[in-house]
Amino acid sequence: MAASKPRPISSSTSEGMEKTPPATPPLTGLTTYVDRAIFVNKDKFPAKITVKQHMRILAEIKEKLDDWELDLFRRSCFGHFLDLEPEWLKGGKTGKRNTFVGQLVHFLLLRRMRTSKKKEMWFLVEGKPARFSLTEFAMLTGLHCSAIPKISTEQSLRLKNRLRDLYFEGRSQIKQDDLVRGFRSMFNEGEGSGKKEKRKKKKAAKRGQEREDRVKVALVYFLEGVLFSADAKKNISDFYLSMVDDLAMFNAYPWGSEVYDLTFDSLSSKNLVAKYKERLAKPQEKQVPGVKETYTLLGFPFSFQVWAFEAIPFLGNLCARRAEGMRFPRCLNWKCRDTIATLEKITAASWDKRVVVHSILHPSRDERAIRLYYYWVTISVAMSTD
Repeated sequence: MAASKPRPISSSTSEGMEKTPPATPPLTGLTTYVDRAIFVNKDKFPAKITVKQHMRILAEIKEKLDDWELDLFRRSCFGHFLDLEPEWLKGGKTGKRNTFVGQLVHFLLLRRMRTSKKKEMWFLVEGKPARFSLTEFAMLTGLHCSAIPKISTEQSLRLKNRLRDLYFEGRSQIKQDDLVRGFRSMFNEGEGSGKKEKRKKKKAAKRGQEREDRVKVALVYFLEGVLFSADAKKNISDFYLSMVDDLAMFNAYPWGSEVYDLTFDSLSSKNLVAKYKERLAKPQEKQVPGVKETYTLLGFPFSFQVWAFEAIPFLGNLCARRAEGMRFPRCLNWKCRDTIATLEKITAASWDKRVVVHSILHPSRDERAIRLYYYWVTISVAMSTD
């Protein structure tokens, strides 16, 4: 399979958008319980948001893999993420700060709308709705987002525990920390391995298998640490480590659907509007000043952040910078800023009645011509029959 680099998208389209009939009507089955008055109340609703995703993992992969190995990684289903702007991977120009804009997420979750639609989230910004769904997620991430298949018995029998036995000492349970150590030990021969494992590694190296194995473990490392945001103390899926040994099966699997489900469930579980109203309803003497709402986001919240940049342009202007040209997928089109916008600054900017909101993101003509567009078509058909 030839190396696939991000395809430039014509600048003739406006912000990569094109007027086409939406896959689902934008204003049906929606009600809002967002009252603008609560956002101008003197009492704020500050929050501390943490994320488990570690974008620097991708920087580590790029640093450790050699040219041949990087080419194999690039030709995988995750290869296009190698072209993310480097600032996202190293914490901005200083290398010291988190490039995830938590206050942007908090701002939007406080404006979430009620909807009967499954697996969609809608938000109201200055009276204008915006949708975050699997369709937008596919455009933003470029991940395969078709239906999750059932693995047949025949396919299951083909899967082996070779990688687990060779690089993780045959452990029945492998945690995220073990995955990190196992990946790093592949570049430092003998580290953390017994004599038996060393002999196996030498045999793998003679067969030329070791370089491919590095890429396979790197794919699972990226999946667990960046896309799934796995907790360091929780076990990773043994199934994924077995599946990656069959690269064709691994690359064909709809990881986007898995990642979106985890991301959506994490975002949708934060019922912040109700919590905010509950806090404001308390008598003044019972309110504790300075207390912050705290919550953790799992999955791939970076995709939600990029969706906000695309769907609500003033958020993109405040919290990021658009890269030159247009590329697919859209997550490649943004750079981070050196300073992170505060909740107060974001909220104040949202009160401008000229705020533009793209309720539903539609693929441009160039995007529809790209080979991965059939994923979006599959999604649209499935959603229209929901």
